[in-house]
Amino acid sequence: MKSLFVALGVYGGGGGMERFNQRVVKCLSELSLSKRLEARVVVLWDSSKNKAEAPEQSGFVPGGSSKVRTAALFAWHVWRMKPDVILYGHILLSPLGCVARLLSPGSRHLLFVHGREVWSEPFRAGIPVWEKWCVKLLMDSVISVSQFTAERMRCLYRVSGRRFRLLPNAVDVSANTPSRSPQDHPQEELRLLTVTRLGYGEWYKGCDKVIRALPSILSRFPNTHYDIVGRGPLRHELRKLAVDLGVDKHVHLLGYVDDAELDQTYRRAQLLIMPSIGEGFGIVFLEAWQHCLPVVAGNKDASAEVVTHGLNGLCVNPDSVEEIAAAVNTLLKDTDQAATMGNNGRKTVLERYTHRHFRQTLAEILQQC
Repeated sequence: MKSLFVALGVYGGGGGMERFNQRVVKCLSELSLSKRLEARVVVLWDSSKNKAEAPEQSGFVPGGSSKVRTAALFAWHVWRMKPDVILYGHILLSPLGCVARLLSPGSRHLLFVHGREVWSEPFRAGIPVWEKWCVKLLMDSVISVSQFTAERMRCLYRVSGRRFRLLPNAVDVSANTPSRSPQDHPQEELRLLTVTRLGYGEWYKGCDKVIRALPSILSRFPNTHYDIVGRGPLRHELRKLAVDLGVDKHVHLLGYVDDAELDQTYRRAQLLIMPSIGEGFGIVFLEAWQHCLPVVAGNKDASAEVVTHGLNGLCVNPDSVEEIAAAVNTLLKDTDQAATMGNNGRKTVLERYTHRHFRQTLAEILQQC
């Protein structure tokens, strides 16, 4: 039996990185049940409550939001286990590799990367020199959720492209999910949907651009509404923008919703829209395709790697309000095209982004190590 150790920044939560980490832990638990490996997972920002939510076979150890405690737990378990492979869930955890190299010289070290955390301007003030050296000297491989993120990091950190492996995000979807037809989109109420965090750091998601596009959309489809699911201080700025543009009656900031309500929100939407300029993958597109929704995405980040323009959605210049409005108007007008794109999106998930694909790719990466 092989042993594996994982250091994660966060497990509990609904963000893309959290859901990725949850899927990693689930996969490791399944591999542990098959007696293929023994796993231990230490998580910085989580508590005993999150431990109760994690699979028992994952060996979940909460750090209780204490960096000192987490580092100590990391060192203790690495020393005891001498794991074959150590996974680091965030670039800021990479310095722990110094300790691990001393305590377990035979271990292989793999770093997960997602997007903006390994990018420079305009998302970071700059990449510290120590961070680049941690990647170059301590990490044997880098596991990226997208080729876009891998290429950005390769250039910025000046590391060889041969060190990168791809592990795209995934969602749980049933092959029996009913397809959509134009009749599923009642014309008396048209709803656009964005699902995202609304912290000040999430301005790049493009919610403001969608609101700016609403006057043009409403001129052709006056019964259109824009639902934004997510909480954070950016809500107040988006509300003010909607009021200033006179579209506040059509913009609905729904805040946090539970899974059941989110499912209903997806079901009553005509399309998902997120014209982002800084997406490292865009798991929300997969979630929209779970519900057979067409999507409108940006074409300047990893969104265009996930969304195939004209097949399962439309990719537009995220800086162009005119292009955003035109894409929405196209899908609202041509319901047959919208339904076809949504159904193609579900096929895309079934062919590439299921849990089975994720687990198989992760197992292959671990086997190579």
